Amino acid sequence: MRSIGIDIGEYSVKIVELIQNKKAVAINQIQEKVLNTNGSPQDRELETIEFMREFMASQDFSNSKFVMAVRQDKVTSRFKTFPFSDKNKIQKSLSFEMEEDIPFDTDACVFESKLIRTQGQSADVIANAVPKQHVEKIISLAADFGIELNIITIEGLAFANLVEPWDQTPPDIKNDFVIDDIEKPKKNLQVILNIGHRKTLFTVFEDNRLIFTRSLFWGADQMIQDIVKRFQVPVLDASKTLQTQGQLLLSKQGASFEQTQLSDLLSKSLRELVRDVQMTVLELQSEFNAEISEIHLTGGLSLLHNLGAFLTQHLEIKCNPVSLLQAYAPSIAALGLSDKSESIEARFTVALGSALESYKKPRNPATNLLKGEFAKQNNRLKVLWQQWGTVAQIAAASLVILFIWSSFRESFTASLAERGDEALISQAKTVARLPKKQANESGVKKYIRDNKKKANALKLVAQVAQMNSALEVLKKVSEAAPGKEQIKVDIMTFQIKDDLVQMIGYANTPREVNLLAQNLKSLTSSGDVTQGQANLASIPNRVAFNITFKADRGLVK
Repeated sequence: MRSIGIDIGEYSVKIVELIQNKKAVAINQIQEKVLNTNGSPQDRELETIEFMREFMASQDFSNSKFVMAVRQDKVTSRFKTFPFSDKNKIQKSLSFEMEEDIPFDTDACVFESKLIRTQGQSADVIANAVPKQHVEKIISLAADFGIELNIITIEGLAFANLVEPWDQTPPDIKNDFVIDDIEKPKKNLQVILNIGHRKTLFTVFEDNRLIFTRSLFWGADQMIQDIVKRFQVPVLDASKTLQTQGQLLLSKQGASFEQTQLSDLLSKSLRELVRDVQMTVLELQSEFNAEISEIHLTGGLSLLHNLGAFLTQHLEIKCNPVSLLQAYAPSIAALGLSDKSESIEARFTVALGSALESYKKPRNPATNLLKGEFAKQNNRLKVLWQQWGTVAQIAAASLVILFIWSSFRESFTASLAERGDEALISQAKTVARLPKKQANESGVKKYIRDNKKKANALKLVAQVAQMNSALEVLKKVSEAAPGKEQIKVDIMTFQIKDDLVQMIGYANTPREVNLLAQNLKSLTSSGDVTQGQANLASIPNRVAFNITFKADRGLVK
């Protein structure tokens, strides 16, 4: 059987195809598509869809199982202990147990648990709550790829498959009773940081069993953005600088100025990660009564030179890169990727861990969010009822209501008509004061039409009541015009139409025309006076003019 794990990250899309021969699982192929980090999320999504469609068209995947994971930052994960170990009982209790841990409605979540171990009748589990919108988004995205998902897992739980014995039953440990909590020895926990492009996956293991997982909001992109700001270079160049020249100097002796400057910048960027890790470590020490002696590093940024030494220095905990894909080294070499094995082992962990979910047995079942309304249904009738059951119920209820309404409709109609006629006659007599013969529907309509005409007529009268007459406008023009000592004009035509005033005549010079137009601006409603072509006969030593403007006639609007 073939299983394909798809890891859609912020930096790239990674695909790992596994095949199982008898009990051995090997890597059959590895694919990666680096996304355009300068584009918008919508552009990266379209780029991902295009890449996945090309991948699906390259081979026949009819007998393959497809697995994708919800990002850990979209999931609420908590360590819980239940007084029973039955998986069905635990599943039914999850929503109640996690009600106070999640900041949203439990009805809008999908709940899933991962069994860590049993202690007699009790069980330790990692309880997970995922908002349904994130599951719907992955299903929609897979449909755009042209695939039907078999499993939707959770990033942290998929990553744990590379550490845990995923093909074995969870252990049943002895419950050692201790009277005083102080006497309990501290647990020795293993921490693995998977440092990605935008986020860091923080996972904690006890005896190679996952007990804690969280997403820290820090990744390699923080360093890239700091390089962009400091050196004023494009994002692509900053990414290449980090990959080819990035290193953390433990000693500045013998280092160039550029190396020292870049090292200081990267060290400053790592402070936020150091702070988040320190806070999480303190939380672990308090919650689990534990001590952490070593932190393992993986992910693309774990390849940064001297990163382990830098974190060891600042966290005061031993930090070293770790390879989680050593069991698959022969199949990686068989693909001719030996020279890239270090990069593959650091960056393809989530994709490979997701693909392993398909091979899990009922004794240690896969984490699958495709349940409830998202569960795959083989029964077509159930699918049909799930899709159209609500519509059918509403249709049946509507039909019953229609029959009941039909039986009462005639009596309701007659009663309403009688009441309407009575109210109409009453209002016609009291309000309109219509005689008895006209107190009906047609009489009321005629009354309304007549009164509307009167109202419109009164409105027109009100509009012109305060309107200035043409003689008043002429008087204002005469008062506003310059005196005879300034201009000598002969008005041939003076015309007023509504608020538009037109003056046509002769003046001695163009300056006199401009002076007249300037003085008339005080009479306009808009402040504009227009000079046009005058259709008058030419007279020696005289200038024809045509002035128009809109006068304020005091209309009530």
